Amino acid sequence: MKVEINTKRIHYLLALYEMSDEEFMALLNEGRKRTEKLSTIMSDKIELSLLKRIDSIFNKGLSFYTDFSPLPQTAESSVFFRKKKFETKLNLESKRVVNRFEALKDCLDAYSKLADVNFEFRVDSYTLADNPKEIAKTIREIFHPGNTKDSRQFLKEFINKCADQNIYVFEFIETWNKKERTNMDGLFLCPNMIVLKRQKSYKREIFTLAHELGHCLLRKEEIELIDLAELSVRNQHSDIERWCNDFAFYFIMGEAINTLNEIKTVDSSNDYCHELITSLSTHTNISRLAIYTRLYLDRKMSYTNYVAIKRDIAHRYEIRMAKKKEETKNKKGGSTPKPILSRLYVETLQYALFKGVINETTFCQNLNIKSSKIQEYLW
Repeated sequence: MKVEINTKRIHYLLALYEMSDEEFMALLNEGRKRTEKLSTIMSDKIELSLLKRIDSIFNKGLSFYTDFSPLPQTAESSVFFRKKKFETKLNLESKRVVNRFEALKDCLDAYSKLADVNFEFRVDSYTLADNPKEIAKTIREIFHPGNTKDSRQFLKEFINKCADQNIYVFEFIETWNKKERTNMDGLFLCPNMIVLKRQKSYKREIFTLAHELGHCLLRKEEIELIDLAELSVRNQHSDIERWCNDFAFYFIMGEAINTLNEIKTVDSSNDYCHELITSLSTHTNISRLAIYTRLYLDRKMSYTNYVAIKRDIAHRYEIRMAKKKEETKNKKGGSTPKPILSRLYVETLQYALFKGVINETTFCQNLNIKSSKIQEYLW
């Protein structure tokens, strides 16, 4: 069966993903004895089976290619047309995820407009000339969720604090058996969307959220992999990244930075301040690695000692993960992990439902819940 397609939409996707014709055809013909030619793809009608193979690359849905309405390559349509270079060279799966959340944001904006609801962005903007430490102190009064040793609860409340200021925060989860994985940890898209990848450590995810909040304050879009082990190499990062890293650290540490400032040196003579730093990490929800990195940047420990500490932390982490894997190896079934839902996201869908913009089926689909659970998500 052949279907009529809009080839301009394939050209649009190639431009969006910065994918050459050769790269596109290599992906399309991968693992196939019978290879297709570009001329076959770019014809008015193609086989349905071939269209499905094309969509397996871009994940847009078959109706996308049969739509003949214009799709301009403008700055308004995607971050990939607004910005050409990111801190991380993004792989295909990362670009798919970004594109998916861009589509979701467009959908939410449409819901808000049709429901006549204005979720105005409430946060002041700053520049690189502003001191990130001082800004962190100010912003902490608005966004910090308070003291809790439960890192997941801290992250959940942090996300809700963002929602109070009309910032959408979304989490996406990559299951253990997923073949293609993203090479990004978080992103910020103007004016008010932050996306986080679920990490094995909630403390790492908390740092990513604080970092992306920094981008939000600067109004500087970014999609990136945030490697705490690389934060010590400051000359590898742009001024924006250094500002956001500093902001994130001081935002999470809060008054505990005073305790850290009292440390004069970190070495074997004081057991690398192990107990103190572990306690600070527990009470502030910032990782030990981030704290040691700050101590190294402040020249309170040598590079040799810093590398040794990094190796020790990595080794202990590997042991914990191996033990956890062994404990879960023989377990059968188990529920699929679910992302933390932003209160703002739920409220947007509620307004859309109550104003008749969407129906209950769409409401449940957006929240990925069963219809029998809908009352739990209504006021």
